[in-house]
Amino acid sequence: MAALLLSACGSHDDTPRLPEAKMPTLPPAPTAPPVVDPTALSAPRWDVVAAAGDASRQVADDAVLDFHDRFDAIGQPIERLRLLSADSKRFNADFFLAPSTVGIVHPNEVDNSSPERIRRLPGATDPASPAMVLRRTLELSGKNNGACLAYLVSSNDGNTLKMRDGTVDAEQLDRALAGGCANAPTVVIVSGCSSGDFAAPPMARPNRLILTAAASGRSGFGCGPNVGLTTFDECLLGSLDGAPSWVAIFERARGCVRRREKLVDQTPVEPQISLGALVTDLPGPWEHRTGPNGVVPRIAWRQGIGRFSLDGVPYFPTLRQRNQATLEAYRHAAGPKALALTLAGTVAWANAAGGIETPEDVARLAIERCELQSGGSCILFARGDALAASGPAGYAPIHPPMLQRGGTFDPATVPFIRDDQRGEAIAYGKLSGTKALALSPGNEAIGIGTGATPAAARAAALAKCTVGGNSDCVIFANGNQVMLDGEAKS
Repeated sequence: MAALLLSACGSHDDTPRLPEAKMPTLPPAPTAPPVVDPTALSAPRWDVVAAAGDASRQVADDAVLDFHDRFDAIGQPIERLRLLSADSKRFNADFFLAPSTVGIVHPNEVDNSSPERIRRLPGATDPASPAMVLRRTLELSGKNNGACLAYLVSSNDGNTLKMRDGTVDAEQLDRALAGGCANAPTVVIVSGCSSGDFAAPPMARPNRLILTAAASGRSGFGCGPNVGLTTFDECLLGSLDGAPSWVAIFERARGCVRRREKLVDQTPVEPQISLGALVTDLPGPWEHRTGPNGVVPRIAWRQGIGRFSLDGVPYFPTLRQRNQATLEAYRHAAGPKALALTLAGTVAWANAAGGIETPEDVARLAIERCELQSGGSCILFARGDALAASGPAGYAPIHPPMLQRGGTFDPATVPFIRDDQRGEAIAYGKLSGTKALALSPGNEAIGIGTGATPAAARAAALAKCTVGGNSDCVIFANGNQVMLDGEAKS
């Protein structure tokens, strides 16, 4: 920002009016092949800019606030996390008037003549004007094993992304990233419909990994807004914890978007990835927050204020009506019980139907059932009649993944069963030869099968699982390989 000056009227209001920042001079696009620091690839030191560019809906700010919280949880220094918003209510509160000898001067302020100057709080949110977005991107540092991350959430205007009083296009962002990050490993996430141009040249470079919510020319449910987030952002934010790499994050998020599109019979928006040859294995910042298969071993829960009610569920009337019967059933169910949901409209719950499920059992079962239906992470919205605490965006936090969909069989993460059934999972793991494990997501049934061939073992497992009328049985493991994404139904 060129200079944050008071208007000529000399107002003494505690909330200053910020003048429009001047567009920066962008460096030319790089022509030489990048040379990436190996340390930055193995142990990146992240420098982040996150911008909510559309104030017409709350979903952009919700996503940026959630993203901020996830970096804060892993100790990201405040000076390496730059937030921007198009909503004046978000950024006006972070600036104030003070005498020139008091407080923290905005880093770009140059005027020393005024007795009062605009000050910026540490970690303040800036206006998401095109100029400020590009300036903050230019400030990213790719030095000292640095890695850059730009997360832009907005709506499209043709092949550009809307910002406060303007737009940013792929060429501008490319040059700003080149100026700030140079050869550093760089992740770019563009959450907006028809955003595929940001994953193509000139943005696509060997040191960049770019994710977009949709292909060029594609719009719809998969990149559009729901109650608190867009479908893509809800899937993306729910895919971060435990993912070993950014490629894994994208695969999780894309699978979640596709599953949710199918649930409501919507045209695919086709999230895109541009994977630079130098960053194919770039680790995710949250890879160590969960177990070896990328799932959490415990239930995260912060109790909020208030009691469960149908009106308190974070849905538009149409979504609430669609889930009316399920929500009513939960309200009248005996405890212990727990309810999980997605902001896109999937609801699942569990209780001690057999009289032996513990409170931890039902909370985990609710999340796992919700994840199976929705294709992505869920919100643990209620335990008993108590509600989860709301985060800065105003809704309960998205729970990290609890449902193992692939990878190596681990008895500790077998879903859809009570903890007192864990011994059967351990026994399955010790079996040698051709084997399969079937589970009933809704009824806590287990079927262990063996046979001369994998198909025979699967058939035997499903037969045992479906005894008692459990028609929802699925194959969870084939040998010691989890295959829930390739589920074989009875």
